[in-house]
Amino acid sequence: MKKKKQSLFLSVLIILLAVGGLVAGTFAYFTARRTISASRFAAGTLDLNVESNGQSLQPFVIDNVGASADMNGDKIWQVKNTGTLPGRLMVQLQNVANKENGCNDQEKMVEPDCETKTEGDLGKAITLNITLNGELKASSTLATDQSAKIGTDWAALSPIILQPGQEVALGAAWSASENNYGNEVQSDSVNFDMDFRLVQQTSSTSI
Repeated sequence: MKKKKQSLFLSVLIILLAVGGLVAGTFAYFTARRTISASRFAAGTLDLNVESNGQSLQPFVIDNVGASADMNGDKIWQVKNTGTLPGRLMVQLQNVANKENGCNDQEKMVEPDCETKTEGDLGKAITLNITLNGELKASSTLATDQSAKIGTDWAALSPIILQPGQEVALGAAWSASENNYGNEVQSDSVNFDMDFRLVQQTSSTSI
């Protein structure tokens, strides 16, 4: 009887040791480890510089229009992507305002109601052509109801992508033939803003 108890005790002990070995074995394994440190996200920049004759954001101002019957001229800006990301160049006119600015006797002869008008006629006579590196890209008169045309035409072009540091020549050439206007534009004026933008792009296509 004593031998049977000893034998049973030894069997239980062996089982416990075996189970203990299995449990211990589940935590005995090889490992290798590498850690990549200092991961981060950093936003790039998108910015542009617009200069003409070394001066930033220089407008063109034409006074005393009509001194010569055929009115024409142009202005060139150097547009540069000064950021770290490529961007799509966009151009549009904003705040187009044709002003009547009074009504003299000569204007009344061709436009009897000019005293009651608030919108002038000069913009209708002037055509503005927008060029990129000397190539015509968009065109419109400066009439108030045509103020969105240049922006719409430009947006319809194949995307013009400026890479970081890239610079292009953007031109605005204006003209008004002597056959396009008469006394109805006397004292009239037209004001507008040229809006240049770079829009973030994922495409790498360049001009």
